Amino acid sequence: MKVYGNHFFSLLSRWLILVRISSSLHFQANHQFLNSSSHSSTSQSLSQPPDKDTLVSQGLPSSQYNKLPPLDVILGACDVYFRYCHNQPYSLFHEESFRDKLSSGDIPTHLLYAFLASTIRYTEDPYFSDKVAALAAYANLSWKSIVMPWNGIQSDGELSIVQTILLLAIIDYTDGRTHGSWIKVGLAIRLAQDFRLMVEPDHSLPFHQQEERRRVFWSFFICDKLISCGRDQPATISDEHCKLQLPCDEVAFRTGNAQQTLTLDRIHGEEHATSLSSLNPFALSTIMASTLWKCARYALDEEEDLSPGGQYAPWNPHSKYSSLHSTLLHLETNLGLHEPLNERILQQFTSNGGMVDQHRGAPLVFAHALFHVCQCLLFHPFLLKRRLSGLGYRAPLSFLVHAFAACQNAASALSRLMDDVKALCCETLTTHYDPFYGYCATVAAAVHSLFCLSPDSVIVAEATKAFDSSMQSLKELAFYWRSCAYMKTRLEEFHTRSVRYSSLVDPREQELQLEDDDVSELLECLDYSRMSTHHQRKTQSATTVAGISQFPSPLFDEFVSLLPFSTNRQIGDMSFEPFFVGPMTPDLSTNAVHVPLDIPVKQSQSTDLPLSIPHAAAMVPESFPVESATTSSISPTASHRSQVQASRGVSYGSTNPVSTLIRNGELSQSSQPDDPFTTVRPRRVTNSSVCQRPWYEQDSV
Repeated sequence: MKVYGNHFFSLLSRWLILVRISSSLHFQANHQFLNSSSHSSTSQSLSQPPDKDTLVSQGLPSSQYNKLPPLDVILGACDVYFRYCHNQPYSLFHEESFRDKLSSGDIPTHLLYAFLASTIRYTEDPYFSDKVAALAAYANLSWKSIVMPWNGIQSDGELSIVQTILLLAIIDYTDGRTHGSWIKVGLAIRLAQDFRLMVEPDHSLPFHQQEERRRVFWSFFICDKLISCGRDQPATISDEHCKLQLPCDEVAFRTGNAQQTLTLDRIHGEEHATSLSSLNPFALSTIMASTLWKCARYALDEEEDLSPGGQYAPWNPHSKYSSLHSTLLHLETNLGLHEPLNERILQQFTSNGGMVDQHRGAPLVFAHALFHVCQCLLFHPFLLKRRLSGLGYRAPLSFLVHAFAACQNAASALSRLMDDVKALCCETLTTHYDPFYGYCATVAAAVHSLFCLSPDSVIVAEATKAFDSSMQSLKELAFYWRSCAYMKTRLEEFHTRSVRYSSLVDPREQELQLEDDDVSELLECLDYSRMSTHHQRKTQSATTVAGISQFPSPLFDEFVSLLPFSTNRQIGDMSFEPFFVGPMTPDLSTNAVHVPLDIPVKQSQSTDLPLSIPHAAAMVPESFPVESATTSSISPTASHRSQVQASRGVSYGSTNPVSTLIRNGELSQSSQPDDPFTTVRPRRVTNSSVCQRPWYEQDSV
């Protein structure tokens, strides 16, 4: 009996050990399953896509977009991203390292889905025949795949989590869901701060990894400042808490050569003027984003009067206005913002072969644009008169004359900047791939619209021409960004009603005699968040709706979409609502459609046009025949290609003449990991249709 008892206990012990091992393996399997949401490799995801039952249980319809596409499609999307998205204006990845991780299957699934979603608006790959469904599905899957730190699962993918959230927030914001995007950015910033991205990284890391961490944080910094250019939307990141150095030069980032730069708190002292003049474009755009937020906060936020210096008259040297004006003068003097932009790009960012490095040039263009927007807001006639009215001051006439002239000059410079970038004829160095240029164009156009009412005929002529130029830029931006289409609609309505604001540009008329609805309309043309949403005229007065949220989507739906678990919400439900509806529906049928250029085409129009006239507008027909599968308009960046190249001796690719006829189907983009300059090659594809409308208006297949 004793023998049998010992044998029984021995078997029982072995069984308990097996149970513990089985439980441990089961726990590890569950742990790996959860981690696979954010850290599974590309090869694993490609070989093991979710089955139909799993998709249905998650509330997702079964389709080709509920799994990762083939590897060649992913690699093509990688080319598209680094051609059109990198440094426009955010810098989230070290290109060579990202491509290496992609090849080895080390990109977390959540990041890969967000990465793909960010490229869909630009790609012509026939795999993405239904761009709306693809983007919505990938964005949804990306968010559901993130394993948040509060789930109790430790992960080494901290950086990838915040990279993913920023990509998704950009998608939300540019589609009009600004409220949800604002919350997502705030969430990601808290995560970035928890991951200690705001302080210098471990110096034992390779320099390119250190710099990638810095650039991710500074990208969040820029995004935080930009989306806070509105009323009652404070920025999350305080300048005083940023202790890491500003981004290094793009070439040093690529090659991994360590480079020391200034920190944000050391840029305004006179002793650093020499260092300021040598700052690289990305660092410069970071500084300008901070300055823009300060100007917008002062100009748009009513509560700013309670801050130190806010109660002073603007012309008082101790006022916030004078301080901001002094900052702009300091930046203009020491950062070279007074130099002609095109000449600087051609001199500094052009290779021996005549190719412009858009990754270096794009942040410089962006910094110049932000500088001019700062001036537009600080010197804006309506905002100045509104502040003076609130303070009870009567301004010296000379002060208003100079301020209004400065505002008009800044708006004109902003419109010229966007035209000048087109005149460079560099396909990827353009303002159309960054949605914030929609805000720039709208602010400039709103100023032009006011000065179209000036009693000076010369000013009226200049303002009218500049307004048309800004509207054309918005039309071209609206092909990629729904938020810019909303801006275009809002601006068109504002322009038709602007006659009631004629007194604003008269410096002798200092009384602000406007209805509450007029004040609200003027502010909405300067508020980035509100102009990025679907525009609906409100019948209530401003005081009636003061306590009502102006955001486009219900708080509950936006909050639910933020939670990292599956819901029963369909992909189509979370995508782009509301669509264009109502009496103010914009007509985008004549939008300039961007297609890659360097293919043999037929000359159909003369290119001998003034540089101030967007060439795309002159060549785009009034309407496109829907049944024509080979008709499209030219890219906005194609203006005056042969004319400018012949005069400057600079090449940006093929010099074939440009027309509206495409013979060989669509194109694909390609680039080599070790080649900082991207190229374009023709490719015949099975899908014969060419997009003739904004991608987000395409009918679902």
